Amino acid sequence: MKKNKIYFGNNWGFSIGQFDDNLLHKHYAIQINISLNTEIILTKKNNEIAEFKSFLIKSNVTHQLSCEKEHLLLLFYPTSPIGHYLNQLSNNEISEFKHPILKELRKCGIDFLNEKINFENVVLQISSLLEVFKGECETENLYKDERIKKAIKYLEANFNRVISLKEITEICFLSESRFLHLFKENTGITFRKVQQWNKVSKSFSMLRKQNLTETAHQFGFTDSSHYSKVFKETFGFNPKLIQKS
Repeated sequence: MKKNKIYFGNNWGFSIGQFDDNLLHKHYAIQINISLNTEIILTKKNNEIAEFKSFLIKSNVTHQLSCEKEHLLLLFYPTSPIGHYLNQLSNNEISEFKHPILKELRKCGIDFLNEKINFENVVLQISSLLEVFKGECETENLYKDERIKKAIKYLEANFNRVISLKEITEICFLSESRFLHLFKENTGITFRKVQQWNKVSKSFSMLRKQNLTETAHQFGFTDSSHYSKVFKETFGFNPKLIQKS
């Protein structure tokens, strides 16, 4: 495979490939890595090294990856049903991923590498698997505070636009300061990061049509450096990787 293949929807995305631009880093997306051949070597912030066939990394956890062959990497919006469920699976920042969905996800990746299916079919199959998984996650009691649960549902229903703090607090009948406190307490991330995810994820499709500066300005960033910084803080890789994929 000469190029990494990358897909991003609203609340999740994935890539299949090898990654050579991978120093110690952290990002707000919750990450699952699945080896499609050899084990993945994971280096933690204390330089501790571990090897896994599949693992889960929580939001904003420092790590570095190394793998000789292609692997499947999935990223999830931390406040989405899947993201929040994954965050509750283990008390550890990094843990082995053993959910039953693992087998089918790995099969999709391997079938693609073996040219049994094309990338469009990979997207369809993974989307279908995650839609079922999302339903399972939604049956769990995700958020203790009903007002934050209402806010999350509202944000998902209006993902096509950036929701202002004023608008979301009116929906929840909370003051801005109280909402910001409860949101961080329940989700583990700030509301500002949610707004950034929304802006950056919608910019993906434009990265293959125009340069970084044009994309940055279109989505409300001061310049390409600011856009690239926020992009990497959110997803863990440089937006130039999208342009090359």
